[in-house]
Amino acid sequence: MKELYQKLTLVSQKTRRVASSNNWLLALGAHAYLLNDKKGIASLLPLAKGRKSLRYNSLTIKTKRPGKAETSREQARLEAQSFLPELKSLYRLSLRTHQKFLKKRFCLWIKHEINKPSTKVYQLGTARNLSCIVDGGHSFRWWMDLYKKMQS
Repeated sequence: MKELYQKLTLVSQKTRRVASSNNWLLALGAHAYLLNDKKGIASLLPLAKGRKSLRYNSLTIKTKRPGKAETSREQARLEAQSFLPELKSLYRLSLRTHQKFLKKRFCLWIKHEINKPSTKVYQLGTARNLSCIVDGGHSFRWWMDLYKKMQS
């Protein structure tokens, strides 16, 4: 079970929404001012600004919204990273002897091959159940960025 993340937040008294001037340091300063804590580390907080912000705002505790455990973007990246070495070897086999391996051409090749049902790349992707990248229709730029991340 996930732990809930809570934080102090300044909320506008008029609109009941998060104040435009809200930030974590100002919220801590306002909290220290309400507790009349002016010694030690709390003295380093912006107490005067916190007092001023409490004129039109109130201090509440907000709970962070729960996010998805694993997004489709993350899933697509993971699938592509596991599939890239195999794609690289397939691409090298398709090159003629006088052609060099170029990253740009490799990524263009992936983009064109992964969307055609008759190609070996598409068939391998569907056989390995890599639906996020086979059906995703990712751009050439997406593949280039992913390949560069694999290099570093």
